[in-house]
Amino acid sequence: MSFYTSLTGLNAATKDMAVTSNNIANTETTGFKRSEVKFSDLFATTPGAKASSATGTGTKIDQVSQEFSQGDIENSDNVLDLAISGDGFFPIQAEDGTRVFTRNGGFMLDSNNLVVNSEGYQLLGKSVDAATGAATGELGLISIPSTILSTTAETAKVTFANLKANETLVLGGITLTAGTDGATAAEVAAAFTNIAKDGAADASGATIASATGTLTGWSTSAANGTSITFTSITTGDVADLANTGTGSVAIVSSPANHDFTGLTIDADGMMSASYSDGSVVKTAQILLAKFASNEGLVQSAGSSYSATNKSGEAVFAAGGEPGYGTILSGSVERSNVDITAELVDLIKAQRNFQANAKAIETNSSLASTLINMRG
Repeated sequence: MSFYTSLTGLNAATKDMAVTSNNIANTETTGFKRSEVKFSDLFATTPGAKASSATGTGTKIDQVSQEFSQGDIENSDNVLDLAISGDGFFPIQAEDGTRVFTRNGGFMLDSNNLVVNSEGYQLLGKSVDAATGAATGELGLISIPSTILSTTAETAKVTFANLKANETLVLGGITLTAGTDGATAAEVAAAFTNIAKDGAADASGATIASATGTLTGWSTSAANGTSITFTSITTGDVADLANTGTGSVAIVSSPANHDFTGLTIDADGMMSASYSDGSVVKTAQILLAKFASNEGLVQSAGSSYSATNKSGEAVFAAGGEPGYGTILSGSVERSNVDITAELVDLIKAQRNFQANAKAIETNSSLASTLINMRG
């Protein structure tokens, strides 16, 4: 019996060394939480026997629990490196729809502008109502639009060229015709500058045969040499200014779509995207998950966890809500492994292993001696 008692100790020490070694291996893993093996003793009893006469038969692994204490927080240059200061987990989702939870906030944008981690798990949050700026709807994937339609007036810089006799320009509803001697680029620009505020054409003072029509949808700036800037009356995507006359001009229009240029994330998880026109748009809000019992979570892939009946269902809220931590952008949470303490634990487990191995060797030697004596 003592042989098997020592064997349980050997198995326990082996498990203890494996768990401690895993802690040491993940010292630099972002968001990693150390594990600890908990043991309980075994007793062999017979019905009706007194408790004081129970004989110990070894040990068993009761559970491998995790310690969810806060790891140290370090700064990062990546705005999508996120850390939680306080309680909570980031909700993430695999491609098959499986939802898990993590403290590892190392995220990035993939080719579809979805926010994902290095393993391809997608960060979850809520979309933002454009009118109210508040998070709304169900928890879903977070996507950052790569472009947005302009929310400002469109501009078109028109650079004029000399017009030959009787050549025309047709711009914004105005038809301008050069005289028999033609017109210089500066004279053409001056003619457009003289367009009345009410939109009527006025070619006075320019060598222009006629200027008819009404400027529609655009206003003009004062001429800058041979150039004029036209500004659309309405905002957003408008039809580009174009010349349909016989003369030539160079037109450079502001883009209808503006490219994504940057991102900020507030402590409550609100994500605001910046675009090349200078606009800032609230795009989504990251929510944090909490559980009735973190100890009931089951570790899955990487540094992520799955909910169980023991943990209870996830309850979601914005960062900074009562009982929830705040979200730190441009930061990462290091593992909570104390390398010195783990090395001490590893030495203890190793000595425990050696002691049990020696006990097994001694028991085996005694058994052999007894067998030989009987022989």
